Amino acid sequence: MSPEGVYRLLLRAYPPDFRSRYGGEMSLLFRDEYRTRGATAFGFWMTMVWDVARSAGSMWVEELSARVERFTRTLEAVMKLAGILAVLLGLLGVLSTLAETVAAMRGTLEGVHALSVALGGIAAVLLVTAGAALLRSTPSSRQTATIALVASFVVILAARLMHPWMSMLLQIVGIGLPIVLLAALHWPHRRNPSTSPAR
Repeated sequence: MSPEGVYRLLLRAYPPDFRSRYGGEMSLLFRDEYRTRGATAFGFWMTMVWDVARSAGSMWVEELSARVERFTRTLEAVMKLAGILAVLLGLLGVLSTLAETVAAMRGTLEGVHALSVALGGIAAVLLVTAGAALLRSTPSSRQTATIALVASFVVILAARLMHPWMSMLLQIVGIGLPIVLLAALHWPHRRNPSTSPAR
């Protein structure tokens, strides 16, 4: 194998994007350096290997950092959308509770059913609170959203166990949405220093 072929193999240590952009130029520079120095010495190759290992390693660190940053930004955008969804569904739950309350004033709701509807309204308000916390970028918003989601889940579960008045869709939203949002909130990812809680 020619010296340039060996160097091309060394270049495979670089990230693919960098290699496709600068690999040709680096091979030309290597060819010129090799000819200029008449380099068959062990020291020349050790220098080449060390240079590739050092620079390729730092480029992989930069590449992986950029990927993590992109993932973090994507996750933040998804959490903003989830916050909007939580607010909208929470408001829908509040409106549903108000409609049930109007029905209760007409005497169609009694005892345990009325209490479960009130708990459903509390859970909806907690869902709105969690959604609003997800939309903010303050250090305490993650903790506020977590507390509100756990409380919403517990309250809606208590309401469901108390009286089976909820539709299947409302059960999926009331029970499933807090679980999904909690999982997304606590999924391992690199925190942005501006949103990390203060110590």
